[in-house]
Amino acid sequence: MSVTRARRLPLAVLPLVLAVVVVTGLAGCRSGLDADADTPAPSTTAAAPTTAAVPAAVISVDPPLGSVDVDPVTPLRVLAGHGTLTSVAVTDADGVPLAGALDAAAGTWTASEDLGYGDTYAVAVTATGADGRATSAQGTVGTVSPRTLTMPTVFPNADAPVVGVGQPISVTFDEDVADRAAVERRLSVVTSPHVDGSWSWLSDRTVHYRPADFWPAHTHVAVDVDTYGVDVGAGIHGQASKHVEFDIGPKKVGVVDAGELTLRLYVDDQLVQTMPTSLGKPGSPTPSGTYVVMQQSRRYTMDSSTYGVPIDDPAGYRTEVEYASRLSNSGIFVHAAPWSVGQQGRRNVSHGCLNVSTANAGWFYSNFGRGDVVQVTGAGPLLSETDGYGDWNVGWEQWVAGSALAPAVG
Repeated sequence: MSVTRARRLPLAVLPLVLAVVVVTGLAGCRSGLDADADTPAPSTTAAAPTTAAVPAAVISVDPPLGSVDVDPVTPLRVLAGHGTLTSVAVTDADGVPLAGALDAAAGTWTASEDLGYGDTYAVAVTATGADGRATSAQGTVGTVSPRTLTMPTVFPNADAPVVGVGQPISVTFDEDVADRAAVERRLSVVTSPHVDGSWSWLSDRTVHYRPADFWPAHTHVAVDVDTYGVDVGAGIHGQASKHVEFDIGPKKVGVVDAGELTLRLYVDDQLVQTMPTSLGKPGSPTPSGTYVVMQQSRRYTMDSSTYGVPIDDPAGYRTEVEYASRLSNSGIFVHAAPWSVGQQGRRNVSHGCLNVSTANAGWFYSNFGRGDVVQVTGAGPLLSETDGYGDWNVGWEQWVAGSALAPAVG
């Protein structure tokens, strides 16, 4: 490009030129100076064009390369700024690749599986920038090494896809949970139709969930115990997460009064069966309260030594019974007791169980099951909430207060 430069004037002429320029500006609209005016030609110097710098790719990794003691559920993510990812390789200490998904439009790669405990992951990334040049990054990310792990066990589960209206949700850990709130925040219950409920801790290892009243019949329940990676305190972390789904069956409730000794059985609030029974004799009364059927056995050996009474004690026994439906951990069952048929409906002669005839025990065994309810009134002291599924023997306010996330009172 040719550049025309202004003619350089002697210094003596400069004031005159400046004056002419000023006058011209004040005169308003004119086509220019007089033709005979000795004025320099205007400068036609042009600015050189500017070219924007083309950025190189910028790679970022989250958690940052070099991180240690990372929570294993922290999603590993790779991002390419001002460019596109061309390769991402993440492998554990044994060289096993970590699965992930590439989003080309967003320029991101995100791990699709959790990290492992106490592992070191090698990360190698290559990206191509808008400038066409390749950029790479390599490094490691290390995860936390817990003192020990704790595994949750959830019930109901796949072994009990349909349960009764009295069945609480039970989550039991194999280690003590110091930070109950941290665990409870990772517990989720979704029902259809919607039913409000609350978790309540029965011990440092066990937490249950139930509604204020029995579950509505035919409710679908989905439970997530998302405890993998959770620091539960004292150097213990969650070993795994669990997901279970189950359904609530028809409403089945048995009712017996110790003074009447007739077990009345209802399905969806309709009386369907009655049977004489005998409860605990003096000295071993059947606890009053609401029971939930825990499990059933076609044949079961009753052994007094399991609750501290030796078999050779005058009050001891070891007897095989039929159609045993367990109601408590302390050994309360509905079961066949053909030896006491003469007293059933008349006197309390059992060691605490609900004795019925073999035919009636078979009917109960076949028509009632896990999660169904038996309510005993007018008998011994109230069944403890921690004895089997004694959850319903606690008032709702007290139950909610057992949640680690319950609002403070006072």
